[in-house]
Amino acid sequence: MGSLNHILDEQKMPANDAVIRVQGLTKSFGSVSVLKGIDLNIHRSEVVCIIGPSGSGKSTFLRSLAFLDPYNDGEVRVEGELLGYRLIHGQRKLQTPTELAHARRNLGMVFQHFNLWPHMSAQQNVELALKYTRKIGANAAASEATAALTKVGLGEKRQLYPAQLSGGQQQRVAIARALAMKPKVMLFDEPTSALDPELVGEVLTVMQDLAREGMTMVIVTHEMGFAAKMADAVVFMDAGVIVEKGKPDDLFSKPKSPRLQEFLDTWRSRAF
Repeated sequence: MGSLNHILDEQKMPANDAVIRVQGLTKSFGSVSVLKGIDLNIHRSEVVCIIGPSGSGKSTFLRSLAFLDPYNDGEVRVEGELLGYRLIHGQRKLQTPTELAHARRNLGMVFQHFNLWPHMSAQQNVELALKYTRKIGANAAASEATAALTKVGLGEKRQLYPAQLSGGQQQRVAIARALAMKPKVMLFDEPTSALDPELVGEVLTVMQDLAREGMTMVIVTHEMGFAAKMADAVVFMDAGVIVEKGKPDDLFSKPKSPRLQEFLDTWRSRAF
């Protein structure tokens, strides 16, 4: 096997304005087909919100973008580099852990659940990722962790432990941990679904600030108001396919597909 750089050079495609390019993406769990040929380009500084009913494949698609759920066919390219697989003499093979970590370096991900270490402070949770993933020293990790926590409004609470923080604050720690890795794209999987309604706003405010700063974001969400206000594009998924994609004003007010109209009617009946 050649060097890592040589292998990665073979994966690169000509540059375009798509930070993430997805083509023909499929994913099955056993005999169950969950993603059925997804095509999607995500451009620099774009905020893309993915909506749809439960079981539509939204979260599986997002996890496939980070190769947390390895996809079966098709491809995901981040900054032109193939993610999850490597091409050697035309043959596709799984990337080694080192190659996969390199391919993921531009991605940050925030999950529904916070996944914080309970025996570590907020500061230590962020520092740990910096030390072991970015391999930076203790002093630099402490400085960058403090800056990331301050950015999400938790600078004064950085020495508190997860049990001493509200759910919204814990999710903001998780966002700070991802931001400290200096990603070019942030992936959010239902980041407010585990929160009490009164805590949702503080997390969405942080995400709105990131959007205004130009962070590229892909967000699986059930927060329709947020999607309508902050998204550059909204993607509606159902049964493992993209049914419709468009600007929020068009998609929410003038849906083209009966399935999207049905979904929006159901949402509105529950919201009011």
